[in-house]
Amino acid sequence: MPWKPKKPCARPGCGRLTDGRFCDAHAAEDRQRHDRARQEAQPWRGWYKVKSWLDIRAWRLSVEPLCRMCGKHGLTVAATVVDHVEPHHGDRALFFSRDNTQSLCKPCHDGPKQAAERAAARAGQPAPGRSPRRVGGV
Repeated sequence: MPWKPKKPCARPGCGRLTDGRFCDAHAAEDRQRHDRARQEAQPWRGWYKVKSWLDIRAWRLSVEPLCRMCGKHGLTVAATVVDHVEPHHGDRALFFSRDNTQSLCKPCHDGPKQAAERAAARAGQPAPGRSPRRVGGV
């Protein structure tokens, strides 16, 4: 692969050369800024750290220790992620509903499951497993 020259850090006033967008000193600051902005835009992300979610997660993995999606293909793979069947989009009741959870392995969760949700969002359709919601109570 051809050699690519380093470029200046994107932080104003920093002249360090880097392979990425920011030098090592400013990359951590940029990640922290990004994480704060994400938390403000999606405050429900903090719910994954509360005891009630951790209890639901432990319960789901104990009653369903194998990946549901792999099982549909005849594979036996340990589950490591507890997923929401119907995306909650910040709906607290749906987020904490045990009936709305499933056990998946990380490759299935990060691959086909999220790809289907993203494709549905781009098409303006409800994600797989999600029923359309009425807007404005109509």
